[in-house]
Amino acid sequence: MRSMDQAALVAAIVLTLGGVSPPALYAQDEAPVNRVIERLQQGRPAIGTFTRTARPDLDFAVIDEQYGEFDIDGVRRAVEGMRGGPGVSAVTPIVRIPLAARDAPQEVVRQVLEVGVSGVMFPDIETREQAIAAVASIRAHAGLWPADPSGKVVAMIQIESLAGIEHLDEILDVPGVGVIFLGPTDLATSTGADGPNAPSVEALVQDVLRVCLARNVPCGYPIVASTREDADRQTARRLAEGFKVLAVMTTAR
Repeated sequence: MRSMDQAALVAAIVLTLGGVSPPALYAQDEAPVNRVIERLQQGRPAIGTFTRTARPDLDFAVIDEQYGEFDIDGVRRAVEGMRGGPGVSAVTPIVRIPLAARDAPQEVVRQVLEVGVSGVMFPDIETREQAIAAVASIRAHAGLWPADPSGKVVAMIQIESLAGIEHLDEILDVPGVGVIFLGPTDLATSTGADGPNAPSVEALVQDVLRVCLARNVPCGYPIVASTREDADRQTARRLAEGFKVLAVMTTAR
């Protein structure tokens, strides 16, 4: 990148994340507790899954809008179903936005924040510029943790390709990246490996984890297990390795 372009990029992120905060779509002191942020601030792992229904054993639930037509009404219904009642600890709703919105996520992120999500997952981030657009799209409307220590919304940046891994340090340099979340299935496709459990993919997963641990940025991973017991084993393994955010799914019926 030319020095002038680099300077302009740095200026843009300082302008976006610095200075006076824009009005939030909801008052931060009225926002529900973000259990992902709460757990990470306490040095504890956050455990969730991909689902549209609340479960009392979850810290977070990812409402997946990456594929198909973006359905904000469906997101609204899912978020409403995850709100806790009196004496009930609410599950933290996170939306994975459409891949088509990766480079210009502002409008989609505005809509999901308006319906009350507490986190946004950005799929297949490969460049610093895409990471800047991701965090800026949240910061324009709500307090973004950890750039704002009292922020209530978290940005989860998915790394799912060799390009994303190659630019990982640049992505981590962007203020406001809350969690790096791996996508091993797409990473396998990107590298031509034989599935997400291939040794070559696992080696890349561990490379990303090492960088995140060195940079003190929480790293997340999706667990897909055949049984509850297998899910427990995989969860224990990934936590021991140093992963802090796990989306645990089981194919058992």
